[in-house]
Amino acid sequence: MTNEDFQTWVRREEWYQTIELSGGVTTKGSVDSRKRYPALERIDVRGKRVLDIGCNSGAYSLWAKRHGAREVIGIDIQDKRLEQARQLARHEGLDITFANRSLYDVGALGRFDVVFCFAVLTENPDLFGALKAITSVVGDKLLLELHLAKPIAYVSKSKNYRIGYASMPRWKAVLEPRKAKHGWMIDPSLEVLRTVVGDEFRVEDRGPSVRYDLVEITRVA
Repeated sequence: MTNEDFQTWVRREEWYQTIELSGGVTTKGSVDSRKRYPALERIDVRGKRVLDIGCNSGAYSLWAKRHGAREVIGIDIQDKRLEQARQLARHEGLDITFANRSLYDVGALGRFDVVFCFAVLTENPDLFGALKAITSVVGDKLLLELHLAKPIAYVSKSKNYRIGYASMPRWKAVLEPRKAKHGWMIDPSLEVLRTVVGDEFRVEDRGPSVRYDLVEITRVA
């Protein structure tokens, strides 16, 4: 495309992510993806291998490559968004791989130093299975945005409570059901999240993000 053709294409497309491009061009997304950049800037991606799960039109894949990542792979299950991402990467002259792939298949891609997964798990009913698949490829850092349960008080009468939760206070062992557009989802408390990912990782709540809560997960073993 010529620059004029590219700008015309950007104007005509429907966008979810707001992405700033060279030449003063910005996609008019329904979500301002740029608001997540300050959280990303805490992570050094220079020379690193980066995976962007649920990459959409590639905002964070583009960001990672611009900030010196050695290799960037973005995955999504929406072909339209992936084609948008490829077109943007070509225009920006950035070597990024975009693929239609489920998060459950990421194991075939090997380990990544840094993984991004924003607002994906909150729409996935298989929370534990998805977490297992994602953390299996995390070499160092995972930035995860999802909806956390934040209990004030909770009392369980279950006799099985202590099975698997011996180190967790009863009032923190909470999974909250939530009705979403794809059915019923489960929101975990931070403590449940820590139990699920295990002792291999340190889990830290980084506070509210663009849509949900931002959690930083670091491999320690």
